[in-house]
Amino acid sequence: MKRKEKLAIALFSTLLLLSFANSSTAAPPSYVGVAIGDEFVWRPSLNMANVNTTMIGLIGEENWTIAYDMILEQYENNTGMDFGSFSGAGIKVIVKNVSDEITVAPGIFGSNLTMDIYTSAGLNNWTSAANNTAAMIYDPNCLNETTILDGFGGMPLIMAKGFNYTMFVNYMSTMIADDPYMNGNITIQTQGRGFKFTLKSDYLESSINMSEVPFNFTLGDVDFIVRWNVNGVFEYGSIDYGGLTIVSIKLITVDDMIPGFEIVTIIGVSITTIVAIVYIKRKKNIQN
Repeated sequence: MKRKEKLAIALFSTLLLLSFANSSTAAPPSYVGVAIGDEFVWRPSLNMANVNTTMIGLIGEENWTIAYDMILEQYENNTGMDFGSFSGAGIKVIVKNVSDEITVAPGIFGSNLTMDIYTSAGLNNWTSAANNTAAMIYDPNCLNETTILDGFGGMPLIMAKGFNYTMFVNYMSTMIADDPYMNGNITIQTQGRGFKFTLKSDYLESSINMSEVPFNFTLGDVDFIVRWNVNGVFEYGSIDYGGLTIVSIKLITVDDMIPGFEIVTIIGVSITTIVAIVYIKRKKNIQN
């Protein structure tokens, strides 16, 4: 056999092997909207004009000036940073791996997502917060009103494409309605690929009174708004008061790589706390 023929056969065999290997490796499931190497950055925004308007309306300009100076001093003492550096805070996620579909439980399927998480207290000053963090992306088609909370998983930055937010809202609404203390005090409604939690003013006032904190002004409703994009990536969250956005966090493009860890934490903890309270109260009611 001639040398050229041997090389041709070797090359052909290699191509066949590669083709077989590629066809034998299953692709990540279609409900996972991110891929290995994808990078996402979220940026916070504190609307001081709305903060000032809200606080002056609640406690008066003189009291707010005193309170603002105290908050400013506390922030700088605790963080060692100027209050203006807050706008440079951020959170970044880099997707390291997306697994093939696995069976999580009988009839429930998902894909393991592995990612590295970075935080920043200043412009592009990234610090590793968690490496190889695992998150399960559940197939939304196998979730129902009993298992939908598992698919939500708290306050995920990346969720499944096609997650049924209406089903989640219905589930939470039922739990809230079954609790006499929360019924009418907390509401939730679907907003596209997301939802809005509302803490009613009466609920807030009674909670503050129970904490024995001096209270001599009237509060309004507080809204927590969160939503995800078509690929299941968290794209926006905010805390609104009286129709004004006080703080927000949004997904930005890589070109605008200005690092909102504190804000996403505030919003995330707030939503997760609401969900957890409703869940615990619901569980206690069932046990009783």
